[in-house]
Amino acid sequence: MKKIYILPRIETVATTPQQMLCASGGIKAQISGYKKNTGGFFMWLAGAVCSSLLFLGTACSTNNPDQPKQQAELKPRTLIVTQQAVSKVTPASAVRRLPQATITENGDVLDALWSIGDEVFYRNLSRNEYIDPQEGPVDLSGTLSADKAERIASFVGDRVWCTASDQLALIYPVPDPADFTFHDSPLSAEYTISVAGQNGTLAKLAKDFHHIYGIASVVSVTETTANAELAEMKSLLTVCKFSFVDENDKPLPISSLEISIVGGAYDGTYPQQGTVSIAQNKPTSNVSVDPVWEITGGKPLTITTPIGTNPTEVYVALFPIDDEDGVIYNFTVTSTTDNATTNGTYIGTAKAVLKEGEFVPATGLRLEKQP
Repeated sequence: MKKIYILPRIETVATTPQQMLCASGGIKAQISGYKKNTGGFFMWLAGAVCSSLLFLGTACSTNNPDQPKQQAELKPRTLIVTQQAVSKVTPASAVRRLPQATITENGDVLDALWSIGDEVFYRNLSRNEYIDPQEGPVDLSGTLSADKAERIASFVGDRVWCTASDQLALIYPVPDPADFTFHDSPLSAEYTISVAGQNGTLAKLAKDFHHIYGIASVVSVTETTANAELAEMKSLLTVCKFSFVDENDKPLPISSLEISIVGGAYDGTYPQQGTVSIAQNKPTSNVSVDPVWEITGGKPLTITTPIGTNPTEVYVALFPIDDEDGVIYNFTVTSTTDNATTNGTYIGTAKAVLKEGEFVPATGLRLEKQP
């Protein structure tokens, strides 16, 4: 009989009960915060984990950006982007809000807030270039800033070149200009995101690795102002909370954690970056990240915790790999404290299916100490 699973999942390949651990959970962003999803589950062999963060999708459309009337109306405006109101009849499980730049854990909930001044990158997807008669070539990209420290903030920017029905791609965190490429036929772009350099803290993850994307549609303009609506944004990565124990169920301080793929051409490696392809009229729900794998020269993803902290829990952003058969991951924890009992290197593997859009805590995962 065919087995039907509730995803995300990790399937154990362990042979004894002592080798198998199960952590259930999954957090989805609700209007009041990120709440635990009891539908997901994980089963570990010697110990390992997977996860996911916040999923948010949208679809927008625009008029033909090449119409002469639109070109004539294009000018720099003070832009305000606001989130569209969510219908009260929408099921609670489907209600989403903007993912925020500050994330803190509160029991089974991840509370999130924007801070005043948090920046998101924008790029006008409805036109490839514009030459103003007075100013010459103008920049159709820039940054918008959150205007309040709340769960749902508006974003404001000055001299944003746009007109009614334009689509603006919104990206957080702001990408390096060298990592963003725009194409004019058809109107599209791609940019690169990285998962390298994480330190296992929520603060670092929220600031630099909580990669999210959305489209704002300009709904009205005056001579000097513009208003745009942002239906939703979506998280492009998955995230997990790891904690590990040794063979005696003693918590392991984590000085560093390495994650890699087991088997195949990429054995022992993990992608350090991925590519996101976006385009005019491409719904946000169809946008995802493609990990960049390296057959030669690849290396594991390394999470190095702040010196001297040696936490027993770390948060890691990972690329979704939606393979129904799962992928086997190898986890190597190095503990370099002064405690001779736990000091050393520990290894465990697990088979996992990683999907974007959920956060799953996986705690007490048993690893085996190496000689």
